[in-house]
Order: sequence, then structure tokens, then C-alpha cells
Amino acid sequence: MRMLERIIGPAALTVALTFAGMADAATTLRIGVGTAPLSSETLALQEMARLVEERSGGELTVDVFDSDKLGSSVAQIENLQLGTQDMHSNVADWYQHLNPAWSALAMPFLFGGVEHVQRFQDSDTYDAWKQNLIDEHGVRMLADNWYRLPRVLITRTPVFTVEDLDGMKLRMPNLETYIETWSALGAKPTVIAYAEAFLAMKTGTVNGMEAPLSGIFPQKFYQASPFVTLTRHQIAPYTAIISEPVWQNLPADQQEILQQAAMDAGDFYYDLILSSFDEQKRQMLAEGVAFIEVATEPFAAKVEPVIRKFEEDGKLPQGLVQEIRDLAG
Repeated sequence: MRMLERIIGPAALTVALTFAGMADAATTLRIGVGTAPLSSETLALQEMARLVEERSGGELTVDVFDSDKLGSSVAQIENLQLGTQDMHSNVADWYQHLNPAWSALAMPFLFGGVEHVQRFQDSDTYDAWKQNLIDEHGVRMLADNWYRLPRVLITRTPVFTVEDLDGMKLRMPNLETYIETWSALGAKPTVIAYAEAFLAMKTGTVNGMEAPLSGIFPQKFYQASPFVTLTRHQIAPYTAIISEPVWQNLPADQQEILQQAAMDAGDFYYDLILSSFDEQKRQMLAEGVAFIEVATEPFAAKVEPVIRKFEEDGKLPQGLVQEIRDLAG
């Protein structure tokens, strides 16, 4: 060491050793999500992180930041584009901020279930959407097989018919699709962050929200709004995405590990949801939650003009709605 120091000088040696240490250091990626610490989404991201660290021998690690700690969903997506954030996890319909075609996944009553969504995911149209995220927006889809139970209504007062929604203030994400469709259903959409939704319902700022059936118990929404109307109006996959520049800077072996871990975490996520909901429902019923079955045709009829107008205005590609419906099976 002293001989080497005499040859290159103490300052240069320090720099050389610093860079050598950096080369050997593990790469840590940060992923942000809006869900609570014990939600199925956050638990699945932690499983993904565990798999990545295990399979890379600690050379690649993932830090999970839940509850919108890295900012709102829109801000996090923008951060990925800027390269100031590595990864994000959210419902696929949020990518309508990047390409309006993704708003189809947020249209109520357009998809009939997980199998219907999967058939569309196998289409050339969907593949083109994912490529567009990379080419035009610098964002890559790592996994989109995180399937949830259908979305339903959670309210402080019961909803038996579509008329019961008239004038009801419902928490909504900051997505045009949600705002327009739920306005057509008679509600008054109120944009509130997902992490703040429980408090908004508890304090009466809003009278309810729509959310995936599988998210009601982990997020404790039922404690603020004990009426669950089973509209089953939407089902879109949860996803994991990564900044394309970050992806390109990873060596090929780490790319493969990360991608496979994200997909495996999706399987873990779906299994977790399916295996846990019956017990969750039992506990909610024991605490006085009411599950309300409704005829959904009147709801769907009110939404249909909005879907058609999105297509007429170019917010949805012409022919997309029919393409999706033809895949219903």
C-alpha cells in the first residue's frame, strides 16, 4: 500500500479506492406506492424486494416506500420520466397521464373480469401501448400480472340503486376517466389522495369512494364506510414500472432478476388476495359491514355515453371499445 501511494500519490490513491468501493457496492432502487404498509400491494412489493436481494446475492436491492411517501402518483410517474425516481407501482389505468389510451382500463363495466383483461393484455394493441411507454415516455412495464378483486362502492350510507348516488360526494383519484364517468352516474367526484381517503370518509369530507374489493380490509376503509355495494364495475391490473434510463443502466443479469421478481411477486399478490379475502369478509361482517348486491345494468347504461364520447373526442382510439368487447368471451 505504501509503495502504491508513493507511485500515484495519496490524493489519487484515495480517489482510486473510492471508485473501487463504488464498483463493488450494491445497487439500490427505490420504488414508491400509495398503499398502506400492510396492504397486499405493499406486501407484494416487499416480496419482490426479498426475491431481488436473494437472487442477486445482495448486489441489487429494492427499498419500498409506501403511503405516497415519495409524492403523489402523478408526481412519481413524472419523477420516473425525469430519472429522479427508479420505480413506481400503481394501477395500469394511471398511465393515461402518459398515453390516453390507457384510460380504457378505467372505464366502468368495459371489462368483465380477470380473464377478459388477460385476453386484452395478449393483444397487439396492448403490446403497442407498452412499447409507447418506453419509446415516448421513458417508462418500462416490469410486471402487469398483479390482479385484484373487482372495484366496488364503499359508502357511509347504503347504495341500492344508481339513483342513490345523486349528489353523493365520492373520493376519486385525479383521473379524468373517473371524474367523468362518476359524474354521469350522478355523484360529485372529489379528488383526494388514496392515502388520505380513510380520513376523508371518517370525517365526512366525502360520503364514500370506489375501490378494489380486496383493498377494503387492509386499508381499513370499512371502519369509515360500512356499506359495500358490489357493483364490480372495473378490474385493472396493478403494475410495477421502472424508469427506462435506470433499466438501461442495469447489467443484463440484474435486469432479468428484477423482471422475474416483479412477475413472481404478481403471482404472490394474486394468491394472497384470493386466499385472504374470505377471512377478511368474515371479520368485516362480524363488525357490522353490509355487502349489497345490485343490478348493474342501470349503472352501465349511464356510463355508456361517456365511453362513446371519449372515443368520439379521440381520448380513446377509434375501435378500441369494440375490440375490447369482442374479447369478452
